[in-house]
Amino acid sequence: MVLRMRSQIQQYTGGPLMCNGYLVEAAPGVFVAIDAPAGFADWLRGVLPPNARLAHLLITHQHFDHIADVRQLVQETACEVHACAPYSAQLTLEGHARSWGIPEPPSFRVVRTYPEGTHELRLADAVWQALHVPGHSTDSLAWYLADARAVFTGDALFAGSIGRTDLPGGSAAQLVQSIREKLLPLPPRTEVLPGHGASSTIGEEEINNPFL
Repeated sequence: MVLRMRSQIQQYTGGPLMCNGYLVEAAPGVFVAIDAPAGFADWLRGVLPPNARLAHLLITHQHFDHIADVRQLVQETACEVHACAPYSAQLTLEGHARSWGIPEPPSFRVVRTYPEGTHELRLADAVWQALHVPGHSTDSLAWYLADARAVFTGDALFAGSIGRTDLPGGSAAQLVQSIREKLLPLPPRTEVLPGHGASSTIGEEEINNPFL
């Protein structure tokens, strides 16, 4: 497990595929999480301040490594789940999880969906943008928080790389187009907080990412 802190953003890394989950204080005592890899719910109980609450969970995409603890989080916190699409066993790739010996994630209910384009929403006191960035998966969303100069890119954009496109619903051409149209126009100093690995910035990736 790795814990990272940056202003109001905390990072957890865990699960079989070392997936990143994030916790953001969107208002005093009100938190928003991004993705829920295995172990995230247990970690959250240890880092949430007394009397604080997790109000919302934002899903970057429903691949099994990013949603392992969603149901547990909902049961323990009653948080609202936001995603590109309703829960789907096809989107979670549960067959791949079984073939790799990883437990299938339990199903959950998505409260609000953001299917295509760009959507602006206010959660607690923070304004977010849900950016549809298909290519790694059909339901990929990047969550942009301008006030924190950060974008949570899931498996669309990594430091020095992009998401794999050989899984169901993947398309290399579509992913590069999504990144160029939705992510690279963000301010260059915007921090890229991906679903796996280290952080970067939009400016760094625009200049040095070999896939772009």
